[in-house]
Amino acid sequence: MKLRLAVGVAAGAVVSATGAFAASGGLATAADCSPATALEVGKRYAFDPGRPNVGLAACGAFLGPGSEAMVVTFGAPTCWPVQSWAVFGFRGGSWQLVKRIPAYLVPPLVVVGNGIRETTAVHRPGDARCLPSGGTHARTWRWNGTGLVAGPWKQVEPAAKPAPPLTSGFFRTPSGNIQCYGSGKSPGFVHCGIKTGFKPPPPRRGPACTHIDRISLGGTGRTSLGRSICPGEDGGDSGPYAPYSVSRVLGYGKTWSGSGISCTSAVAGLTCRNKSGHGFFLSRARWRSF
Repeated sequence: MKLRLAVGVAAGAVVSATGAFAASGGLATAADCSPATALEVGKRYAFDPGRPNVGLAACGAFLGPGSEAMVVTFGAPTCWPVQSWAVFGFRGGSWQLVKRIPAYLVPPLVVVGNGIRETTAVHRPGDARCLPSGGTHARTWRWNGTGLVAGPWKQVEPAAKPAPPLTSGFFRTPSGNIQCYGSGKSPGFVHCGIKTGFKPPPPRRGPACTHIDRISLGGTGRTSLGRSICPGEDGGDSGPYAPYSVSRVLGYGKTWSGSGISCTSAVAGLTCRNKSGHGFFLSRARWRSF
């Protein structure tokens, strides 16, 4: 007998059960485990209930022998399409939330017997949310008679090897909007520019065809501003702007340094300073020198 879907649990409620989800008395239940059901049951738990991004991941006896369970994923429009998942159990003619797990899933969930294997990215200290460097690890969730319990994490993909320190060459922030060229050899210098332009724009000087598009800092002393090259002139001086193929990413929380100069990348922007205490801050919204 096929039971009609009934949603009988309030948003946010979590069922605590032992073997209550197992079929009893020999009654053959047939819960409707389908993408449409997953959406109907899961939308109240979505990140944006008005535009739920809910998917069906699996159906099976994940809550003990004879049980009927549905695994649902919840997405968001960010660099991590799936950011949590949940298990619902069918009891008394309705789907009820058993457990919800926050996780940046890569790749999707996998059924292992009556277990659920999740694989997630590993974020090391200083990693941006969208740029993990610790590889991936996995664990399997199983029913232990009273609840869903996760097994130990096991590394799947190895962590990235630490890049050698940036001491000379082109580098850019993860967004690519701020690009720099620096030299760690004495006396040392760094030139940086913003693709979207300095805000507020510095005063114009010189021919009308030029505009300020870079800021420079040496090992000592104050910052200086540089102008772009006029059309038709020799373009050999590329300043801070280099092809991506030769420009390395300075991840958020990472620092370039050399000859008394250090530049630290952060979500808010890039800050460079020298041993004299002078430097500059650059971001899409504003800039300043000090």
